[in-house]
Amino acid sequence: MAKVLVFAPHSAVWVHTFPEALVAEALLQQGHEVLYITCGQALKDQCIVMHGAELSVRSPEAQRAAVCARCTSLAALVRREFGFRGWDLSQSVQESDQLEAQRITRETTRETCLQLEIDGIPAGRLALYELLLKYKKGNLDFTDEQWQEYRALLKNTLLVLFAMRRIMMAERPDRLLVYNGLYSVNRTACMVAQGLGIPQFFLHAGGNLAHRLQTLMLGRDHTYAYFKRLIEGWPRFRGRPCSRALLRRITDHLLVLISGRSYFVYSARAAGAGVNLRARFGVAEGQRLLVATMSSYDERFSGETVGALAPEASTLFERQVDWIQALVEWVRERPDLFLLVRVHPREFPSRRRGGVRSEHSILLAQALADLPGNARVNWPDDHVSLYDLANVTDVFLNAWSTAGKEMSALGIPVVVYSPGLLFYPADLNFVGTTREDFFTAISRALEAGWSFERARATFRWLAVEYGYGLLDISDSYPDQEGARGPVLSRAVNRLRRRIDPYYAEARDCRRRARALRAAHQVDQIVARELTTPLDTDADNPEASTSFEEETLALREQLGRLAQALCPSREARRYSRLYDQLSTTSRQG
Repeated sequence: MAKVLVFAPHSAVWVHTFPEALVAEALLQQGHEVLYITCGQALKDQCIVMHGAELSVRSPEAQRAAVCARCTSLAALVRREFGFRGWDLSQSVQESDQLEAQRITRETTRETCLQLEIDGIPAGRLALYELLLKYKKGNLDFTDEQWQEYRALLKNTLLVLFAMRRIMMAERPDRLLVYNGLYSVNRTACMVAQGLGIPQFFLHAGGNLAHRLQTLMLGRDHTYAYFKRLIEGWPRFRGRPCSRALLRRITDHLLVLISGRSYFVYSARAAGAGVNLRARFGVAEGQRLLVATMSSYDERFSGETVGALAPEASTLFERQVDWIQALVEWVRERPDLFLLVRVHPREFPSRRRGGVRSEHSILLAQALADLPGNARVNWPDDHVSLYDLANVTDVFLNAWSTAGKEMSALGIPVVVYSPGLLFYPADLNFVGTTREDFFTAISRALEAGWSFERARATFRWLAVEYGYGLLDISDSYPDQEGARGPVLSRAVNRLRRRIDPYYAEARDCRRRARALRAAHQVDQIVARELTTPLDTDADNPEASTSFEEETLALREQLGRLAQALCPSREARRYSRLYDQLSTTSRQG
């Protein structure tokens, strides 16, 4: 049996903390030893919890102290309810660590931060992760305010490096477990473990937004590596029919995207009304509509900067601006086509990223200022949903956005030029990696049109991403994220929280299952050092579904999507997709 060190410094993020505790408890029940390390205000200058509370190093001390107090209380609650052995990181941070971290932070400059390494660990790079995402950075030019935040993150990174190395050398754990292996302090702990020959594992909520908290990724390294391994396993599942229950769960996710009701959805909600979008954007009668869905750079840039993503060796277009400009010049000579360039909403202020606009969006505005009559830009302030566009678009063109798999799930053809950048299988789309092949692929996609089999293949991939590749923890965490109960129930819960601020969290602990249903998979992954749940020998009730049963169930789900996209007769008036989805759903 293994000794597993769980590094859990962000206790106040309960949707991370509770699932992590469930997995740690499962390991205990399977006979492993668990050592649970929390923060204890060691990282109080700036951390994920502070960021979630929209606080920074410049926020009032009283507000910051309140966040730390909540985090400390929830850490104590978990220890008490689950019986974990362990201590706070602050108890392992020595005065010499503080002094050394302060010295290094003081001496690090904007010019030298990327070169800062401690015992082979690129601490200067790792500390950049959250900052680059927060400010949607595509470069390392920092304002004074951003640099002040970076220094706080760097100090924390160094403290974790020093303290966790001391803890691991003293305790000699066999495994390390963190929630989200990309957060700067978590990745630092992982790299310390790696240097000592200790395998590292990460947890993360599943990607199905309708059932996000009921599922977990559990595997090696971090989410970027995880998706690449799922794609590697795709050939094993490409030919496997999906059950009705699994197809329904996938559709639940797509319905959340269409509704726009999740915090994690960037697109506006589908209007579901009779709006003639083709006329609104100037698409002439008889023109075929191409929509180019762009991707935001900051997530990829941050991943590459911290070393979690390898830069793509070469792509057909070096920059997305080059891709769009090539498309514009191509359609300039094709009056039978109309190009709509959809700029990624993440590039602009949003409910997830506050009032920050990306630097890339400014470059785009300049590059897209002069367009031919058969090309337009769909800016976020147009308030047009991607799923409203799905109703009227002939072919989607994609950089590396998840829109590529979502449109393919609706049966719409998608063309990509950068298959190596995708986090889903490229064979779900048309691919062109040379200029000639790319534009030929667009013509092939236009000729192919809508396809039921394309939707089937994409649903099968989503079954890997949202089904086979995840752990099911719904037996201990049944709450649906964002769900609103009856008014009376909400009022009672508000009163309970006034009496006990930690009532909801304590309730979660009390009502968890005696033994997690996925405990055997947890044990297999950690004990055998597996990379994803795809590698476990868990029973798969989905495997007995026939092709015919899948066909009938998929038609039913496409019917659900048709109703969500076009709930009224007026909405259906302008939709091309509705007839394809609904007619298919009525067959058989």
